[in-house]
Amino acid sequence: MNNKSIGREMLICQCLSLLPTEDFDCPLIDYGNYKLSTKSLLRIFVSAQLDKWSSYAHMEEKLRAYPKLCKELDIKDISGSQLSRRINDLPTEWVQKIFAKVVQKIKQLTDTCKGLPSGIGKLSIVDSTEIKLPERLCDWA
Repeated sequence: MNNKSIGREMLICQCLSLLPTEDFDCPLIDYGNYKLSTKSLLRIFVSAQLDKWSSYAHMEEKLRAYPKLCKELDIKDISGSQLSRRINDLPTEWVQKIFAKVVQKIKQLTDTCKGLPSGIGKLSIVDSTEIKLPERLCDWA
């Protein structure tokens, strides 16, 4: 394992430690789902978003490659099909609730900030839209 993946794994773990998932520690929510709790499921998908995992197979591969992350997520061996089944049963209101809590936490942390520091300068929006051009017609590009 190279140093880059170790750093990325630790960064994901740090981000997950800040995620407000305490409302999902209730055993009644996970009755019958002993292998993958709702809290772990949510944290897996946040990890997938942070690390740009592209599919259930990719998620499975990354979870096998990140043992410290699996410990942080409190999971042992999870398949892509298990992730797919569980995410399909997850009420979207629960994800919305976590999002609202994260936004509230960010607002709390930045409430005393008075904008950007003066040394930053003018900010611009950058559009990173990729446009695919036909190879034979646009070889000049």
